[in-house]
Amino acid sequence: MSSSLPEGIEDHTRFQQRFWCAQRWAWIGFAAILGAALFGALGRGGPLARQELKFTSGSLELPIVTRWNSPDELRVFFLPSSSDRRLVLDPDFLTIFSIEGIDPPQKAANYENGHIGYVFPADPAAPSQVILRLHTQTPGLHSFRIGIDQNVIERSVLILP
Repeated sequence: MSSSLPEGIEDHTRFQQRFWCAQRWAWIGFAAILGAALFGALGRGGPLARQELKFTSGSLELPIVTRWNSPDELRVFFLPSSSDRRLVLDPDFLTIFSIEGIDPPQKAANYENGHIGYVFPADPAAPSQVILRLHTQTPGLHSFRIGIDQNVIERSVLILP
């Protein structure tokens, strides 16, 4: 025995079918993000939470997914060089992160061409590493420019609440 609907009412309109399809995809996306978070892929230090950028004079390892109001690190690796090295940040970086500490401390800091430069002493014998201890400021998707010496590129970070 089938029940009939009142006149003018359809059981499955095109809008309802599209809505249900979008709802299924949203649940699949939610389950994928939840699974990645539960297995540590998005967590602090997880493989999907950090990105390594390679430059001619070194590399950067920076967070791309982090949590609001939590500490994180930016690791800078400089190749051996006879001249001082510069880590270059734009002012937008300082609205996203506050720098709680730099280890080892920078030799000097300057502002040039709209970018902040942290100068570190050269070591011609061995590669050197600098760690910036960061603290996130505001949640959301943010972009900034970062680089080593003259090589500056734009990157984004997602800060989850």
